[in-house]
Amino acid sequence: MFKRFAVWGLLAATLSVMPAVAATEPGAGNAELARPSFTAEPVFRDLNLLGNWALDCRAPASPQNPHVATTAAGDGRVVETHDVGPEFASNLYHFVAAHRLDKDSVEARVLFRPGLEGEEAQTLVMRVGKDAKGVETRRTIYNRGDDGVRVRNGVALRSGLKTPVLRRCG
Repeated sequence: MFKRFAVWGLLAATLSVMPAVAATEPGAGNAELARPSFTAEPVFRDLNLLGNWALDCRAPASPQNPHVATTAAGDGRVVETHDVGPEFASNLYHFVAAHRLDKDSVEARVLFRPGLEGEEAQTLVMRVGKDAKGVETRRTIYNRGDDGVRVRNGVALRSGLKTPVLRRCG
Protein backbone atom coordinates (compact mmCIF):
# COMPACT_ATOMS: atom_id res chain seq x y z
CA MET A 1 0.00 0.00 0.00
CA PHE A 2 1.13 3.53 -0.66
CA LYS A 3 1.34 6.14 2.06
CA ARG A 4 -1.19 8.23 0.18
CA PHE A 5 -3.96 5.96 1.39
CA ALA A 6 -3.52 7.45 4.86
CA VAL A 7 -5.32 10.47 3.46
CA TRP A 8 -8.47 8.47 3.04
CA GLY A 9 -9.18 8.64 6.78
CA LEU A 10 -10.74 12.08 6.36
CA LEU A 11 -11.29 12.02 2.63
CA ALA A 12 -12.09 8.31 2.29
CA ALA A 13 -15.34 8.63 0.52
CA THR A 14 -15.25 12.33 0.12
CA LEU A 15 -13.46 12.60 -3.15
CA SER A 16 -14.47 9.43 -4.92
CA VAL A 17 -17.09 8.94 -7.61
CA MET A 18 -19.10 6.42 -9.77
CA PRO A 19 -17.95 4.35 -12.75
CA ALA A 20 -16.85 6.37 -15.72
CA VAL A 21 -18.20 5.48 -19.13
CA ALA A 22 -17.34 6.95 -22.51
CA ALA A 23 -19.68 9.88 -23.00
CA THR A 24 -20.43 8.89 -26.59
CA GLU A 25 -20.75 5.65 -28.50
CA PRO A 26 -20.07 5.19 -32.20
CA GLY A 27 -23.15 5.63 -34.33
CA ALA A 28 -24.31 2.69 -36.39
CA GLY A 29 -22.54 2.82 -39.74
CA ASN A 30 -20.11 5.51 -38.60
CA ALA A 31 -16.90 4.91 -40.53
CA GLU A 32 -14.75 7.08 -38.24
CA LEU A 33 -13.17 5.82 -35.09
CA ALA A 34 -15.22 6.93 -32.13
CA ARG A 35 -13.55 9.31 -29.71
CA PRO A 36 -14.94 9.93 -26.25
CA SER A 37 -16.62 13.29 -25.92
CA PHE A 38 -15.64 14.52 -22.49
CA THR A 39 -18.22 16.84 -20.97
CA ALA A 40 -16.82 17.82 -17.57
CA GLU A 41 -15.04 21.07 -18.49
CA PRO A 42 -18.07 23.18 -19.53
CA VAL A 43 -19.93 22.24 -16.34
CA PHE A 44 -16.92 22.95 -14.12
CA ARG A 45 -16.43 26.32 -15.84
CA ASP A 46 -20.12 27.16 -15.46
CA LEU A 47 -19.99 26.40 -11.71
CA ASN A 48 -16.58 28.13 -11.33
CA LEU A 49 -14.96 24.95 -9.99
CA LEU A 50 -11.59 25.35 -11.72
CA GLY A 51 -8.82 26.64 -9.49
CA ASN A 52 -7.21 25.78 -6.17
CA TRP A 53 -9.09 24.55 -3.11
CA ALA A 54 -8.23 23.59 0.48
CA LEU A 55 -9.68 23.41 3.96
CA ASP A 56 -7.19 26.11 4.96
CA CYS A 57 -5.41 27.72 2.02
CA ARG A 58 -2.71 29.33 4.24
CA ALA A 59 -1.70 26.05 5.91
CA PRO A 60 0.59 23.56 4.16
CA ALA A 61 -0.84 20.56 2.35
CA SER A 62 -1.28 17.50 4.57
CA PRO A 63 -3.63 14.52 4.86
CA GLN A 64 -5.82 16.71 7.10
CA ASN A 65 -5.56 19.72 4.75
CA PRO A 66 -5.42 18.53 1.13
CA HIS A 67 -4.69 21.15 -1.51
CA VAL A 68 -6.73 20.42 -4.61
CA ALA A 69 -5.70 21.89 -7.99
CA THR A 70 -8.54 21.67 -10.53
CA THR A 71 -7.60 22.40 -14.16
CA ALA A 72 -9.13 21.99 -17.61
CA ALA A 73 -7.25 19.53 -19.79
CA GLY A 74 -8.43 21.25 -22.98
CA ASP A 75 -10.33 18.24 -24.34
CA GLY A 76 -13.42 18.50 -22.12
CA ARG A 77 -11.84 16.62 -19.21
CA VAL A 78 -11.09 18.19 -15.86
CA VAL A 79 -7.95 17.07 -14.04
CA GLU A 80 -7.61 17.25 -10.28
CA THR A 81 -4.45 16.75 -8.29
CA HIS A 82 -4.84 16.32 -4.55
CA ASP A 83 -1.60 17.32 -2.81
CA VAL A 84 -1.57 15.83 0.70
CA GLY A 85 1.95 16.82 1.66
CA PRO A 86 5.55 15.99 0.78
CA GLU A 87 5.51 12.57 2.46
CA PHE A 88 2.69 11.25 0.25
CA ALA A 89 2.07 10.73 -3.45
CA SER A 90 -0.57 13.05 -4.87
CA ASN A 91 -3.95 11.61 -5.78
CA LEU A 92 -4.95 12.13 -9.41
CA TYR A 93 -8.50 12.28 -10.76
CA HIS A 94 -9.85 12.77 -14.29
CA PHE A 95 -13.41 14.07 -14.41
CA VAL A 96 -14.65 12.76 -17.75
CA ALA A 97 -18.34 13.66 -17.66
CA ALA A 98 -20.46 15.99 -15.58
CA HIS A 99 -23.90 17.50 -15.48
CA ARG A 100 -25.69 19.90 -13.18
CA LEU A 101 -28.29 18.40 -10.90
CA ASP A 102 -29.54 21.83 -9.84
CA LYS A 103 -28.18 25.36 -9.39
CA ASP A 104 -25.62 24.31 -6.78
CA SER A 105 -24.93 20.59 -7.36
CA VAL A 106 -23.00 18.65 -9.97
CA GLU A 107 -22.77 14.92 -10.63
CA ALA A 108 -19.60 13.69 -12.27
CA ARG A 109 -18.02 10.50 -13.56
CA VAL A 110 -14.41 10.29 -12.49
CA LEU A 111 -11.38 8.08 -12.98
CA PHE A 112 -9.14 7.81 -9.94
CA ARG A 113 -5.52 7.01 -10.89
CA PRO A 114 -6.32 7.08 -14.63
CA GLY A 115 -4.16 4.71 -16.67
CA LEU A 116 -2.37 3.37 -13.59
CA GLU A 117 -2.59 0.20 -11.59
CA GLY A 118 -5.54 0.58 -9.27
CA GLU A 119 -7.50 2.80 -11.68
CA GLU A 120 -11.05 3.09 -10.43
CA ALA A 121 -14.20 4.58 -11.91
CA GLN A 122 -16.30 6.55 -9.46
CA THR A 123 -19.43 8.69 -9.34
CA LEU A 124 -19.34 11.87 -7.34
CA VAL A 125 -21.87 14.53 -6.40
CA MET A 126 -20.54 17.87 -5.19
CA ARG A 127 -22.39 20.83 -3.78
CA VAL A 128 -21.02 24.31 -4.40
CA GLY A 129 -21.80 27.46 -2.48
CA LYS A 130 -20.29 30.25 -0.38
CA ASP A 131 -19.31 30.39 3.26
CA ALA A 132 -20.32 33.14 5.71
CA LYS A 133 -17.46 35.34 4.42
CA GLY A 134 -18.52 34.91 0.78
CA VAL A 135 -15.66 32.53 -0.12
CA GLU A 136 -16.62 29.91 -2.69
CA THR A 137 -16.88 26.37 -1.31
CA ARG A 138 -17.32 22.82 -2.54
CA ARG A 139 -18.19 19.66 -0.68
CA THR A 140 -18.64 16.02 -1.66
CA ILE A 141 -22.19 14.92 -0.92
CA TYR A 142 -22.14 11.48 -2.59
CA ASN A 143 -19.42 9.10 -3.70
CA ARG A 144 -19.59 5.61 -5.14
CA GLY A 145 -16.66 3.49 -6.26
CA ASP A 146 -16.07 -0.13 -7.14
CA ASP A 147 -16.65 -1.14 -3.53
CA GLY A 148 -20.04 0.60 -3.25
CA VAL A 149 -21.28 3.84 -1.74
CA ARG A 150 -18.67 5.63 0.36
CA VAL A 151 -20.36 8.97 1.01
CA ARG A 152 -24.08 9.55 1.38
CA ASN A 153 -25.69 12.88 2.33
CA GLY A 154 -22.25 14.37 2.96
CA VAL A 155 -21.21 11.72 5.49
CA ALA A 156 -18.37 9.23 4.95
CA LEU A 157 -20.04 5.90 5.71
CA ARG A 158 -16.95 4.16 7.11
CA SER A 159 -16.01 6.88 9.60
CA GLY A 160 -19.36 8.57 10.16
CA LEU A 161 -17.63 11.95 9.69
CA LYS A 162 -18.99 14.77 7.57
CA THR A 163 -17.05 15.40 4.38
CA PRO A 164 -14.82 18.49 4.48
CA VAL A 165 -15.81 21.82 2.99
CA LEU A 166 -13.05 22.97 0.65
CA ARG A 167 -12.64 26.72 0.09
CA ARG A 168 -11.32 28.50 -2.98
CA CYS A 169 -7.74 29.66 -2.50
CA GLY A 170 -6.50 33.02 -3.72
